[in-house]
Amino acid sequence: MEFAIAFFALGYSGLVLFVLANALRKIYPPPRAAMTAFALSSVIHGATSLLMGEHMGWAFAFWGVPHLLILPVLLWSARRQTGG
Repeated sequence: MEFAIAFFALGYSGLVLFVLANALRKIYPPPRAAMTAFALSSVIHGATSLLMGEHMGWAFAFWGVPHLLILPVLLWSARRQTGG
């Protein structure tokens, strides 16, 4: 069951970051859109994690670790889009 939850968390983070970065790409260059998407998502998820009370650590693990795993792929994709 833990593997399924980890896989869901990774998929959710990837979906959130790539969709948000794609939407921001219309107003920012791809690398800036990727970093802005990561920052916005981290702030929003961090704020909601603070509301989890005693489960704050689990909430952070559910979104924080996958976000950090997806970030290099997101930045690599942004670099490829700029032709670099």
